[in-house]
Amino acid sequence: MKYKNPKVDSSYGENNLGKDLYEAVIKYKPKKIIEFGILNGYSTISMAMALDELKSKSKIKAYDLFEKYEFKNTKKEEVQKNIDQYGLTKYVVLKSKDFNTWLKKPEKFDLLHLDISNKGDTVEKVYKATKKQIDSGSIIIFEGGSKKRDAVAWMKKYNCKKINDSQVPFKILNSKFPSISIIKK
Repeated sequence: MKYKNPKVDSSYGENNLGKDLYEAVIKYKPKKIIEFGILNGYSTISMAMALDELKSKSKIKAYDLFEKYEFKNTKKEEVQKNIDQYGLTKYVVLKSKDFNTWLKKPEKFDLLHLDISNKGDTVEKVYKATKKQIDSGSIIIFEGGSKKRDAVAWMKKYNCKKINDSQVPFKILNSKFPSISIIKK
C-alpha cells in the first residue's frame, strides 16, 4: 500500500510525520517492530502501510495502556477499528502493556517507536536498557527531540528533563512539531 497520511487524530498528522515512519520501515525493513504509545493508531497505520508495501511477513506489536492511561487515551476497540478500516489488521497485534515493566526485560526488536509523553529521562532509560540491541543494529524512533517540543507546557509544568539535555546520541528525522528523532548505531 502506497503511503497516504492516515485520517486518524494524532499530533503527527498535521505535519504528516507518518511519512517519516513509513520511509524508515521501507529503508530498514525491520522484521520485528515494537511500538509504545499508539493513541488512535496513526503511527501504527503508517508503519503497517510500509509493511504492506514491502509485502512483509513482519508484525507490529503495538503496546499501550489504552483507557488506563490517565491523560489523553483511546479505547483498544477504537484503535482496532482504525487499523481495520485501512485493511492492515494482519500486520498489527494490539496489547495492553506498561512501558516501564517492558523496560525491565526488553523484547528483541529491529525498530522501536516510542511515543509515551517522552521526556529526557524516558529517552535515557530506553537507550540504557536497549543499548546492546542498538549496537547490534536495532533502531529507535521517538516522538520529540526538537527544542520546540522540549518547550511544551506540560514539560515545563512538571519540570521535566528536556530531551536535548539527555545523554543520548540521537538525530532529528523531522523537526516539524512535535518532531521525531532516531537513535541508531
